[in-house]
Amino acid sequence: MAKLCIALDTNLSQALELLSSLKGYPLVFKVGYKLFISHHRTITDKVKEKGFELFLDLKLHDIPNTVKEGVLSARDLGADYLTLHISSGREALKQAVEVKGKLRLLGVSLLTSLEEEDLKDIGVCEEREKQVLNLARLALESGLEGIVCSGKEVRFLKERLERPFLAVVPGIRLEGEPPEDQKRVVSFEEALQTGADMLVMGRSILRAENPIKRVEELLLRIA
Repeated sequence: MAKLCIALDTNLSQALELLSSLKGYPLVFKVGYKLFISHHRTITDKVKEKGFELFLDLKLHDIPNTVKEGVLSARDLGADYLTLHISSGREALKQAVEVKGKLRLLGVSLLTSLEEEDLKDIGVCEEREKQVLNLARLALESGLEGIVCSGKEVRFLKERLERPFLAVVPGIRLEGEPPEDQKRVVSFEEALQTGADMLVMGRSILRAENPIKRVEELLLRIA
């Protein structure tokens, strides 16, 4: 069954309230730049203390040794998942895998805020799906467990990749919600139907009138 991941892109107070209120629910909590840079172990330790899986969304993208050191630090924090850009290259991915231990590495293929025109701007000549496929192949060949991609690409990847992988899908919007700064968005049902293994949602939950009720509704829709 697919997992629901809540992106804690909010203030520390709301994040801690959510963690306390949702204790015991089968959830993954994603900590990104906003809370990690400001509060570091205050938030990561709390996620683990409450019994949740910790998803560190740091999107490491650097030279091989620096990426390796970042992976080691994530291990020390007790993270269960860590993102890194596949475009860091084969050697960086290889060194990350060598030191990851039980940490599951998720390769970021193409940000959901980018489309074909954006690819041209950064000098990528391949079509979007082909670029995502090339990156995903590199990630799996290097030993990563998961691929972060749009829900628009999950079925395409699962049909073409020889190895199984964890499809992690951000850019999910509920009925009537605007895409905002995302471009390649899908609905909740689309993400499930195309084979997403982890559905990452932030604003739809954080901005809800009753975030706890919203989470319960989403878990029921997954079940």
